[in-house]
Amino acid sequence: MKLLLASSEVHPYSKTGGLADMVGALAKSLAREGHEVSLITPLYKGIREKLPELKPTDLKLDLPLGARQVQGDVWSLSPIKNLTIYFIDQPNLFSAFAILQPDGISYPDNDERFIFFSKAIVHLARHVLKPALVHVHDWQAGSFRS
Repeated sequence: MKLLLASSEVHPYSKTGGLADMVGALAKSLAREGHEVSLITPLYKGIREKLPELKPTDLKLDLPLGARQVQGDVWSLSPIKNLTIYFIDQPNLFSAFAILQPDGISYPDNDERFIFFSKAIVHLARHVLKPALVHVHDWQAGSFRS
């Protein structure tokens, strides 16, 4: 079955808590069971430098965010058979190292960051990946609005 998971954090690429561990383990487990798993997460600062095997795709994003259009790119990595991780690259929104600031406080633009992320998930699900099941994790992956 074609499955799509989406999360604002995925271990070992980004982590603020247990969600990252759970999503990373779930994706790998489902892939090992023979499902075709796609996992979407933001491309935070520092990830690209740590993963030389991370590659840009031909997928381009041009999504409405309020009254403006915001562009982004999609990078991918296939760490195990049947699992492809898609990283959403939008430097103005995901130039931070994680979801939270080092002091644990949310960034003031988190609403815009994760509305764009949610729209990217919907765009990829509808127009590219076309999964049988979409499973979004936490509010950052389900914040869709214009």
